[in-house]
Amino acid sequence: MLPILSTVGMSFWQEKLSLKPWTDLLFDTPIFYRMFWNSVFYAFVIVILELCIAVPCAFGLVTAKMRGKKIIFMIYLILMMMPLQVTLLPNYIGLRDMGLINTRMGIILPMIFSAFGIIIMHQYMMNLDEAQIEAARLETSSVLKVLIYVVVAQMKTCIIATAVFIFAECFNMLEQPMLFLKDERLKNLTVFIMNASDYEGKVLFPASVIFLIPVLILYLYFNETLEKGIKL
Repeated sequence: MLPILSTVGMSFWQEKLSLKPWTDLLFDTPIFYRMFWNSVFYAFVIVILELCIAVPCAFGLVTAKMRGKKIIFMIYLILMMMPLQVTLLPNYIGLRDMGLINTRMGIILPMIFSAFGIIIMHQYMMNLDEAQIEAARLETSSVLKVLIYVVVAQMKTCIIATAVFIFAECFNMLEQPMLFLKDERLKNLTVFIMNASDYEGKVLFPASVIFLIPVLILYLYFNETLEKGIKL
């Protein structure tokens, strides 16, 4: 708790105890609000879309009868272990060729195909009750219905825990907005904090306190679910 308490304390300090850092941020730095809501927007959209992709992909890797499943899974593992810096250049080239540099989609698109969600979902689905899945297949030929009513119903804990981790990762992203975006109005709060010295007043610590709040609320609200998800 010490770093958090120190950040909160320093947000009220400007040579002496004062509210000026907060007034500088909230009243004299309007770009802060746009960047904050950009962070929230990017994180929520990426979480929803990544889960919509990760769950069926993992289900396919677990249940589909096809050759090369283990090779595909190993490729996902390798991609997940790669440092972010290794993938930035290929992502930049791909986004440039698609005309998505300096667009919101240029931030969202690479993130929703992250290997992290697929790996976590795959490992969890390996322990699902196969008898329920087979019974559901006898009732319907729709893979989508089996996925929604049987698989997702058993995976709520894992999905929520994964969603919180993805949200925290996306809310904290820095390299992608710095490299893929030129328009300051499209950048997120992490970039604002990185460049806090460019703005008038000591806005770094008040912005950092606000930056902590969304992830902290999610963690406190889903605390028990996170613990169960991590154990599973």
